[in-house]
Amino acid sequence: MEYIIPSFLKIFIFIMFLQISITFELMLEARGLTRSRIWNGVFAGNFFCVLITLTHALLLCKIYNIAISSYNILLIFTVFYALTHFLVNIALYGIITPITGRKMKIFKLRYILIHISFLLLAGLVSNNIFYLLRFSKVSDLVFLYVYIFLSLVIFGYFIYFIFKISFSYRNIGFIYKPYAVAGFGGIALIISVSFILFCFHTYIEKELQSDFFYYIFFYLMSYLFSVAFYMRFVIEYPALLQPKWKTLMPFDLPKATATITLAFLAASLYFTAKEYPNFIIYQNISYLVVAAFLLPFFLAVILVFTYLKTISTRIKLRYWVYLKYGVYSHLTVTFYVFGLIFLSWNNATGITKMLCAMFGLATFAFYLFFALDLRKIIEDRNIKPTFDGLDILRYTVSLSSWFFLIFFGISFTYGKTSAVFGFELVSSPIILFLIAFSLVALGVYLRVTHIVFEKIRGNIIWGTLTYIATFISFLLVYLIYSSLSTYMQRFPFRDLSFIGYFIVMLCGIASILTLRREPKYKEIEQEEITSLLNSRARHFLRTDYLEGLWETAVDRYVGEEETGICFDPSGRRFHLGNADEPTRHKIAVWILLEMHKLPDTEKVGSKTIEETEEEIAAILKEKVLMLPEDLRSQFDADVYYPLLYEKVVNKLIRHLEAFIPFAEQEEIFNMLKRRDEKYGCIRFEGEEIRIKEASRFSRDEFFKIFKYYLESLEDKFPFKPFLLYELIREEIKKELGPYDITVANLLDIVPTGLEEMDKVMGGGLAKGSSTLLIAEETKTKHKILLSFIKQGLRARTSVIYATAKRPAQQIQSELLIDFDELKNFMLLDLYEDIFTEERVYKMIEEEHRIIVPLNKILFQRSIVKTIKSYPKDLPKMVVIDVYDNFSRYYSPEEVQKILQAQIDGLKRWNCTSLITINPHSYLMRKEDVELVKKNFDNVMILSGEDKDASVFIEKLYHGTPSKPIIRLQEGIW
Repeated sequence: MEYIIPSFLKIFIFIMFLQISITFELMLEARGLTRSRIWNGVFAGNFFCVLITLTHALLLCKIYNIAISSYNILLIFTVFYALTHFLVNIALYGIITPITGRKMKIFKLRYILIHISFLLLAGLVSNNIFYLLRFSKVSDLVFLYVYIFLSLVIFGYFIYFIFKISFSYRNIGFIYKPYAVAGFGGIALIISVSFILFCFHTYIEKELQSDFFYYIFFYLMSYLFSVAFYMRFVIEYPALLQPKWKTLMPFDLPKATATITLAFLAASLYFTAKEYPNFIIYQNISYLVVAAFLLPFFLAVILVFTYLKTISTRIKLRYWVYLKYGVYSHLTVTFYVFGLIFLSWNNATGITKMLCAMFGLATFAFYLFFALDLRKIIEDRNIKPTFDGLDILRYTVSLSSWFFLIFFGISFTYGKTSAVFGFELVSSPIILFLIAFSLVALGVYLRVTHIVFEKIRGNIIWGTLTYIATFISFLLVYLIYSSLSTYMQRFPFRDLSFIGYFIVMLCGIASILTLRREPKYKEIEQEEITSLLNSRARHFLRTDYLEGLWETAVDRYVGEEETGICFDPSGRRFHLGNADEPTRHKIAVWILLEMHKLPDTEKVGSKTIEETEEEIAAILKEKVLMLPEDLRSQFDADVYYPLLYEKVVNKLIRHLEAFIPFAEQEEIFNMLKRRDEKYGCIRFEGEEIRIKEASRFSRDEFFKIFKYYLESLEDKFPFKPFLLYELIREEIKKELGPYDITVANLLDIVPTGLEEMDKVMGGGLAKGSSTLLIAEETKTKHKILLSFIKQGLRARTSVIYATAKRPAQQIQSELLIDFDELKNFMLLDLYEDIFTEERVYKMIEEEHRIIVPLNKILFQRSIVKTIKSYPKDLPKMVVIDVYDNFSRYYSPEEVQKILQAQIDGLKRWNCTSLITINPHSYLMRKEDVELVKKNFDNVMILSGEDKDASVFIEKLYHGTPSKPIIRLQEGIW
């Protein structure tokens, strides 16, 4: 039957290929500015859009030729998919435009060749694809319906979370509009897919539906992969600034999609093979033999994949990438040979079965030795492998699916006698010799060139056994094929096994060449400080001295919650792997330095304390700054602040490259050189900064130049500063927290002391800003005020607290501190005058308290006097909770005038203020509420009591957050 190709399908292919080329243009434009890997998801998703277009056209053509009456619905279905991709391009344009800082022009001259190539490809495809591709039928459609259901669930979830992310940014912009547009594109996608399923169910007779199995399967498969990669981008892009979005995709969706698709494809191939006469070859399979070969094999392979994933994420070299390619190739060859063995088992002699068993043992040994080799590397590097249940399940399903795909795929070529190369490779000794020689050469080459990698690999005995097992496997395949030469004639692709082993060899060579091409390779992890400690401990004959040092170190630096660390006297070995990094460094450095104070007769080592300090510094580098003051004083700290600055700033540069291109980062550092001479030693090279050797920063200089850099980032960041602050807050907390450097040190932000509020507000309140807290008289209100005060005292900031609601003794007990011990706290006490019998008519000054009468002039005077007692340039925090009381005795106009003058004065004197007013106070009822709020930079409203309390952020100086309502039970209770 000759196909009729409707004209709208050819037009559809041209339109879609043009849209896809536009997407590639947008991505190339974005990559030209920011070489962030975040765009890789879009590239991959767009590639699958090509497959969607082709499978879409094939499916529609198939339906049209069987049910021509469905023409109008098919046309509508096609329009909706074209609309989907159009909306995706609009969304991407909206995401990229703020980064470029200008409107982009589509069809730029330098991209014309790409568009022409895609249009030519569309013309070629539209004229040939309908005649070239045909799929077999599958009668059992259960798996197809399950796959359809799974696809619709994923599509629905995609639409749900893209709108969820979009609406969360509706108050601050960022990706609100682009994601909303993409969400509507997702709706168009669901409608498009629903139309095709409707046509399939309505217009195709049941006896013909089996012909559509693979058409629909590959169509949905293309959609699933495209959506999976786009989902990765949609989540990872905002997660660069707010990591909370990563919880929407707790696992790698593209990998999960590949696993599920492989499983469905394997099951589908089984039912396809079942309808062919050659399926008879599977009827006498011994499943006990299959299980005996595959179960231990799968276990070893899963170990290899787990270790490869662990080590490749910690030691990021291309070496591991090529090694994985080699493993995939070896797996494919092994599965094919296993398939031939299982099919030939009943026709094999005893000797052949023994050879087959030896092959199974050799391949198991290959992966076992490979796994042991990788484990040795991991142990030497103090890396802990993670055995994730989801990963193990994914490996198991993928391996099983891949094996069954190969195993059942053999039946489609069974009985064809023509060899792949036109001659028998097994019977050609010259080619066999060349391949064998290549394998031997591989072993020698790998052994020699592994000298380059010995620092990481350490003892490579398992690696050597791996190469031997590979060579034995190859020889056994040759012997098995020779002993079954007559039966093997029925499998025309048998000789490809040897080519597969040759490809494995090439992957191994390529992996080693990556090391030789990278002469500047440096170990990712220098010798760990614990290793140095243990090597020195082995020089001591008397372990009682070491036990004494250990007990003292534990008392000094280890908290009660720390468990799992110990000293083993018999092995003279310290086990610190379970301690956190700062604790591990404290213990190791202190013991190493104290070793030199032990009696000389007990020290076998010849190192001086200066040499030990040099070795510690070489290992820890900037991490020397994590040490407590008593240990840090042994080192020149100013040498390490430049290293810390370089490390953290480079991480910020990479994290922000999707928003601030490298070219603009370079502009920032060129500009900063004119602002501060310290930037003269910093240069921007390629994608990161480099600081000249021997540069020195003091701690204060580190803070100053880091602040300058963050201020410059704010000018270049294309979205609201709040989003930038939130990212920087998390980075500072993660990267600089162990160095006792806080957000307040580097950002013009004053934390509130409540984690829930600080997290949502990008770190806290803007330094020097004024904040209005509208709250009734509740415990929660006072807990917020006290948290703010405690945070200031912890940061050694001067704090002034004016209150008429709490007596001094209660405040002291709630703060859990003695006023006499404080140097930077002052209480302005109006409670004494209002709630005690003795009236106060003048200010009474004490060391950390001024008793103030409820008089507006004296109150203003006490505030001014206290603030001026501190240097003007030093930051100060002021908390005022008295205006409800003043509003009872003064007119709203007077109180408003006092309030406005006070806020202006506080800002001039570098004060961050928090002022609370009751919503039912006379001031708020009589005076225009909006007029009161207008005086403040930040406005927050507290509602509810105790565990039901929440804060609504009505206004925030550096940008209202996407989540303006904060529940406080986690932050306070």
